[in-house]
Amino acid sequence: MNIFQQFIKSLYSPETIAKFRFQGIGKTILYVFLLMLITFSVAAFHLGSTVSTTVNQFQEVLENELPYFELNNSILTSDLDEPMHIQIDGDNFVFDTTGTLTAYDVEQQYRQAIALLETEAILITDGVSESFRYREFGNINLTKGQLEELTESIVSLLPLIISIIVLILYVVLTALKYIGIFVLSFIGLILKKNAGITIPYKQVWILSAYAVTLPTVFFAITDSLYIYIPFSFTLYWLVAIIMLFLIFREIPKPKDDDTMN
Repeated sequence: MNIFQQFIKSLYSPETIAKFRFQGIGKTILYVFLLMLITFSVAAFHLGSTVSTTVNQFQEVLENELPYFELNNSILTSDLDEPMHIQIDGDNFVFDTTGTLTAYDVEQQYRQAIALLETEAILITDGVSESFRYREFGNINLTKGQLEELTESIVSLLPLIISIIVLILYVVLTALKYIGIFVLSFIGLILKKNAGITIPYKQVWILSAYAVTLPTVFFAITDSLYIYIPFSFTLYWLVAIIMLFLIFREIPKPKDDDTMN
């Protein structure tokens, strides 16, 4: 059975997964990388699309909509007397050098926005806010023209930047998945005693790697569809543990092995 067939079977068949315990560690490690590649691909596409759209829209607003401004001693200044609110394709851009708006004001008003305020920049994506104070980047002196040049350079390097970000996230998430598999395998050592089977730790680890397939795919789908699942962390582990227990039930007990021999 090839690795793609294993992926499909691992979604619903504990009986088939139980047979994978005799395969090598190398193939199992490769399977985990494939599992993460499949489940992360949709998120990577959304991430790349979001970053690309956001940067390009910011460049358009910067060049065509915003007045001349300067950033001196971590303070953004311009000739504006009141905040500017700009909307392009459903995304909001806020520009305020008057000190009228605070980060809290922007967060309460928008679920999707980029805001350049007097002392900080704010990025809001799906209601999740990230704030960056200008002073965190040191004592930067920057004009609108210089920022336009910098943004143009970033746009030209955007495919490379997105690729690096996606690669880093993939490696980090895969490493976290391996940690999760190790934790599940130790839980599996307890479960195998209750199931009355005697298999080495190597096989427990291999079966644990396949047991996480169903919850990993499920939550990858819900995340890509922006579906909120309450207690998702607990549910993930509950499904993984139940799946591993069902797999153990499909493994012959020692007395059954003796009968067969």
